[in-house]
Amino acid sequence: MRVRARRVLSFSQRKRRKRVKILIFLAILCVLGWGMRRFLLTAPYFEVKEVAVQGNSGLSNDQILGWANVPLKRSIFAVNIKEISRAIASKSQIKRVEIRKILPAKVLIVVEERLPFACLSRGKELFEVCDDGVIIKKTIDSMNLPVIRVASSFSLEEKLSREVNILLMAQQLGLPFFQLDVRNRHTLVGVLESGIKIYLGKGDHLDYLSYLPSLLEVYRGKEKGLKYIDIRFNEQIIVGEN
Repeated sequence: MRVRARRVLSFSQRKRRKRVKILIFLAILCVLGWGMRRFLLTAPYFEVKEVAVQGNSGLSNDQILGWANVPLKRSIFAVNIKEISRAIASKSQIKRVEIRKILPAKVLIVVEERLPFACLSRGKELFEVCDDGVIIKKTIDSMNLPVIRVASSFSLEEKLSREVNILLMAQQLGLPFFQLDVRNRHTLVGVLESGIKIYLGKGDHLDYLSYLPSLLEVYRGKEKGLKYIDIRFNEQIIVGEN
């Protein structure tokens, strides 16, 4: 009985020693990890020495670098990519942004700018609008782009997804809309370059736009021209002649 007790005690001691060795090993790893981290964060070799910008055309490098605010002479491993991306992506002029760390000491900012697809007219103000419906910035010239007219109460925080989709659909059909009037939310009116008004419906009725090229072709050779086309109603298209 005494021998068995000594064996149990010996096994317990070995188990305790094994735990101590594991703890010592983990402690050594922690110290090495801390030392490596400190080295990477303080070594001059890894300090940011260059921040480059690619993909911009309308925006200057200085403007984008100002938004990014990447501190030089800080370790490249301490640069917060997500924070920089959020800061740049929050600007309406930016469609996409990617931040890359290039070891040992370079940060590369790759951007895709929003380009004007249409213009928003609110009262006497004019704004550029991207093809994703986001308002880019204020402008003084419509640049011969389609103009979306909205009510003076329209908030610039809103996206113009529906309006841009209508213009895109019309563009694909070869319908040269130069204006889309949405000041009355219940009556959307598109105006072709020829001056013909298109009264637009919602939802499925917008599919009737696909019939308009053929209809316009029919009236092209007629003595009486078209004044308006109304596609707001189900299974019918109403035309008004001059």
